[in-house]
Amino acid sequence: MGTTPIITTKPVTAKLAKDLYSIQTLSEKDKEQLRTLIIDYFAATYAGYKQNRAFNEAVERIVYPSAAGPEESHVFLQSRKYPAGKAAFMNALYGHGAELDDGNKKAAGHAGVHLIPAVFALAEKLGSTQEDVLLALAAGYEAYIRISSAAMPGMVKHGFHSTGMAGTLGCAAACARLYHLDAQGIEDAIALATTLSGGLLSYGDSRPAIKPLNPGKAAENGIFAAMLASQGVQGPTEALEGQNGWFHAVTDQVFEDMLEGGDHLLLHDCYFKLYPSCRHTHCGIEAAVDLHAQVKDRLDEIEKVSVYIYPNAIRLAGIRMPGDQDETKFSIYYTLACGLKNGSYGIADMDPPNLSKEIVGIINKTELIPDETMEDRARNIRGARVEIAMKDGEKIGETVLVPKGDPEKPLTRADIIDKLHVCAQGQADEGTLSRLVDMIVKMGGEERFVNPMTAV
Repeated sequence: MGTTPIITTKPVTAKLAKDLYSIQTLSEKDKEQLRTLIIDYFAATYAGYKQNRAFNEAVERIVYPSAAGPEESHVFLQSRKYPAGKAAFMNALYGHGAELDDGNKKAAGHAGVHLIPAVFALAEKLGSTQEDVLLALAAGYEAYIRISSAAMPGMVKHGFHSTGMAGTLGCAAACARLYHLDAQGIEDAIALATTLSGGLLSYGDSRPAIKPLNPGKAAENGIFAAMLASQGVQGPTEALEGQNGWFHAVTDQVFEDMLEGGDHLLLHDCYFKLYPSCRHTHCGIEAAVDLHAQVKDRLDEIEKVSVYIYPNAIRLAGIRMPGDQDETKFSIYYTLACGLKNGSYGIADMDPPNLSKEIVGIINKTELIPDETMEDRARNIRGARVEIAMKDGEKIGETVLVPKGDPEKPLTRADIIDKLHVCAQGQADEGTLSRLVDMIVKMGGEERFVNPMTAV
């Protein structure tokens, strides 16, 4: 995979916009993947609505009373409608609260959690067709993944959260499609979004509950950028590659080949999450779960647990002893300890953190060791190797280079529906969830779009 300095000679933004405009039809396979991604978004949103409740309530006290304007779009579990931008903001905020939403390894961030709320909110406002919605989502996934992947890993090293930064651009492109803008209009929407994008990784240092603000603002600002473009407002030319363009701000190196896409729509390269925690914890959890049977009756005999994992994982999910449910989402130590002790990891382990004597004991014996070989974009891996040294000298270990839910280890539609039922437990009955799934799996065609938010 070739690398180049910051792009200054090729019309990158214009070329990308033309590629996005060229997505005019979807295969049934594309539509099926989008429907599964939408079901998964609702699973994550049920979990995030409940799990991040203290933060959610603080935002609700500010946003709902002040969201004056036309009643355009539905919000998750709310009875009234709100202006499209605010509806998208809140739905993205809820969707990211439990760290269960889809993502992409090369983009190093989350896609559906901002794209689906933005497209649904604007489509409801505009009276779009179901086909319009699916095409917009496909273009948005393509835009987000291409742009973010091209800027990685520099974007992370600069301290930017791609879900917010590149997410704003992806949402702008998707929403431009709902306005039926041509390639120039899509380019303008992306260009306008470059000056509206934001999102830092500072949540990884402390107080991670605020992380959902990043996809929330991406969804809201992406809609606004597309609205401006629909009114004929033009953004800067060469907004990505220009001398003062977006790439210059977020990275020192651009991977040009990532901007070209692939031989299929990149929405098929997204992963689904089984565990309510940052994706950087998942390989460690899976390895620990696999090792559980060998150590469950010998936890007190463990001398040391060595976790060989790529440096960015340690940087972004290296909280040792989580103080609350928010910090559990970014703790390789804690999630792995739960996996070793219990043979599983789930929502029940989050709040309050299950800091039992045995869990604390495992954490205190665990060391995270930076290992660059555990991350390789060319091989599409971001993994972990867990080695356990027992007091009697025995050593056991497990390596997971690709966790379950990645395209290489795919989940089925039934798996995602099961996830929805688990995440919605106590918030929705079986009839509600069946209606929601039925509405989503039938999505497509020229019928007017009905927001699935109305089903919950």
